[in-house]
Amino acid sequence: SRHFARQHSAAVGAAVPPPVPHRRERRPRSHRRRVRFAEMLQRLSALVLMGLAGAWVSLSAAGPAVCQSGDAPSSCPAQPLRQAPALLQRRSDVQLRPEGPERPLTVLSWNVLYTNFQCCGGNSELRGKLADTIADSDVAGLQECMSENELQQAVGDRMLKAPDTESFNCIFYKPGIVSFSGVSGRFYLGDDARDNYSKRYASYAKLSYEGREFMLFSTHWCLDGPCKGSDAGIRHKLSAKRILAKRRELAGDGIPTIITADANSHMDNYDEDGGVQH
Repeated sequence: SRHFARQHSAAVGAAVPPPVPHRRERRPRSHRRRVRFAEMLQRLSALVLMGLAGAWVSLSAAGPAVCQSGDAPSSCPAQPLRQAPALLQRRSDVQLRPEGPERPLTVLSWNVLYTNFQCCGGNSELRGKLADTIADSDVAGLQECMSENELQQAVGDRMLKAPDTESFNCIFYKPGIVSFSGVSGRFYLGDDARDNYSKRYASYAKLSYEGREFMLFSTHWCLDGPCKGSDAGIRHKLSAKRILAKRRELAGDGIPTIITADANSHMDNYDEDGGVQH
C-alpha cells in the first residue's frame, strides 16, 4: 500500500503522507472497569426479566390457570397465590391444581324400603339387588335403611359406610373417589318434627371429593298424625332448620352441602298436605 501511495502521488504531483498505522486509544483502567461493570448489570437485568417472563403464572382459584409468556399485565391480572410467593419461579416449579373436578360427582338419594332388611322380612338376595344400584353412585344417602351392616355386607368393598349413620338414614361412599373426613353420626329432629308412625332423624357425614370437603345429610320427614295438612309444612320446616343448624355446628356455612331426603311431600295425598310450603 505504501508503494501504491508513492506511485499515485507522483502521478498527480501531490505530496501524500504515508498512512499511519491505527493504534487503539488506551483509556484509564478505572474507565474500563466501569464499562465492564455496566455490561454485567445489563446482562443481569436481561436474565431477571427473562426469568420473570417465564414465571408469569396465575394461581387463582378461578379463571385462567396460566398466563403465557409475554402476556401484558392488564390481560393477566394478579390473583391470590396458592403457595407462598417467590421472587422467581420457573414454570416447571409451579404445581397447578385443576380448576374443577375432572368428573361429576354422582349422588344417590333412595328410600330402600324397610321390608328388604332382616328385621322386617327381607333377605340377602333382596339387599344384593339394592347394592348393585347403590354401587353405581359415588355417594348415597338412603332412607329406611334399617341396618348399615347388612347393607355393607351386600355391597362389599364397592362402597363403604359412614360410621354411626344408622338406623334409617345410612350414608355410603365410594372408596378411591370419595374419602371420609372423620365426622359422621345422626341426630333426632325433635318431638315437634315427628309423627305417629316414627321418630324422625337425620344422618350426616363429612366427606371429601378431589380435595374439597363437603357435608352430606340424609333424612326422612314426618308423614301422618300430627304431620297433616298445614301442620305438615310447619314440621317439615322445623326439620329443615335443624339440619341447617347442625351443618353450621359441624362445618360452618362455607362448606358445600348435599341433602338427600324422602320429604314425604305429595305422598299420594296420604299426608293431606299441599307439598313443601315453607
